[in-house]
Amino acid sequence: MGIIYGPVPSRRLGMSLGIDPIPQLICTFDCVYCQLGKKRFKVRSPEEVKEPFPSPDEIASEVKTALQKYEHIDYITFSGSGEPTLNPRLGEAVEKIRRFTQIPIALITNSSLLTRADVFDAAASCDLVLPTLDAGDQNTFVRINRPAYGFDIDTIADAIAKLARVVPIWLEVMLLESEKYGSNVTEEAITGIVEKIRMIQPHEVNLNTCVRPPEEPVNPIPEGKLDEIRIRMEEALPGVTIAVVPKRTKSQSKLLREEEISAEILRILAVRPCTTADLTDSLGINPAEVGKYLARLAEADKITRRVHKGRLYYAINKD
Repeated sequence: MGIIYGPVPSRRLGMSLGIDPIPQLICTFDCVYCQLGKKRFKVRSPEEVKEPFPSPDEIASEVKTALQKYEHIDYITFSGSGEPTLNPRLGEAVEKIRRFTQIPIALITNSSLLTRADVFDAAASCDLVLPTLDAGDQNTFVRINRPAYGFDIDTIADAIAKLARVVPIWLEVMLLESEKYGSNVTEEAITGIVEKIRMIQPHEVNLNTCVRPPEEPVNPIPEGKLDEIRIRMEEALPGVTIAVVPKRTKSQSKLLREEEISAEILRILAVRPCTTADLTDSLGINPAEVGKYLARLAEADKITRRVHKGRLYYAINKD
């Protein structure tokens, strides 16, 4: 798969041109809710990654080409199939992209490496950072995020707080319940998260849950309960905006040539499972046309189907 995917309709960022700046499926965490399943490699630092990273020039070149094809992009977003801050030259890539576009640059990160000076500086060079914090204590952190050895939630939260002083932060909190892995929505767990948010003072908190189908036995939090948690946090954290992430954000983008559609579908699905409606929004073509391409890709055994909470999702076939 290529470095660039999308633009895809993001529930937080509108139409987002995604950048996957790392070898596929490499991360510092193995979160129980990850929609990509178990990571091929779980590492503690970039130095442990043996495969080559895309260079800043390669990343900038693909972004520049993509910007010539698409009419409307709200954000250029470093995210992808693992932890993007593992790329040790992330800051250089941001700098090169800024030379030819004024589109704001966002970084979606699990926050694990913000304790490193080079990663902190790269994050601070973005227009917006969306770091994750799913736990207020080490025990919940280990159960839900399953980090590589050596990561500490207090140290990570301190780094996020420092970053919030220099760049806008939308803190994402993924909430879930699981018979196997426990929950981070108990009274104690929410109290711990609230204390971390109070210390961090982010510009906004986005409460999220498992909308797309994870590969582990975890359950999303019902909308009513999410709203109760939002109200509780608003009462405890005056001055901090608390928002529940909407299920979908509809937008559209047009591909230039029909033959690009299958390749674009595969790029999108390599990053996250999607419904036909998700792909329709992203590709800017009607659902019947999307269905035609999905059928062809499924017949070629390139994608697979999953039903999650009564909705049909398509995902890349990793077998």
